[in-house]
Amino acid sequence: MGYTHYWRRPRYNSGSAYMFGQLALDAKKIIKQAEQNGVRIRNGNGVDEPEFSEFYFSINGDAVASTANDQDLAYETFYWEGIPTIQKWRKDEPTTFDFCKTAYKPYDAVVTAILIRAKHIYGSCVEISSDGEWDCDNNFPDGYGSWVKGRELYEQVFGEIAECPFERISA
Repeated sequence: MGYTHYWRRPRYNSGSAYMFGQLALDAKKIIKQAEQNGVRIRNGNGVDEPEFSEFYFSINGDAVASTANDQDLAYETFYWEGIPTIQKWRKDEPTTFDFCKTAYKPYDAVVTAILIRAKHIYGSCVEISSDGEWDCDNNFPDGYGSWVKGRELYEQVFGEIAECPFERISA
């Protein structure tokens, strides 16, 4: 378990090539701004440049850099496919499912900003949820956090108010 963001896409309407291309271009803008803000973004392994292809892109934090307590800044890979892969054990489900645990490391702001943008571009072709809170600006126990840094990054890049891409379900 850990601080995680989730997304589902309808199996037969997971978005278009145009949507994927736009999201990939916008993800590059988000990454550029994050790096200007001091957050180094790497590929899925956390070591080289972010990876972009015509089929997918993947990012992570910086596994080479370390914090004062010697923890690296990478955790799990954020991976977005133009056409999502349907796993064999989910072949009968109406949606594809993916997730990314960030452990609330600095690259979490990039992941959440990209997910905000994904909802903006994909609309009903993506459903996003999160362990995080939209409005709260502090860390929670067990690694849970907020989307505030991602919202701020999104607003820096696009010059518009970020809209919450998910509905919180009260327990």
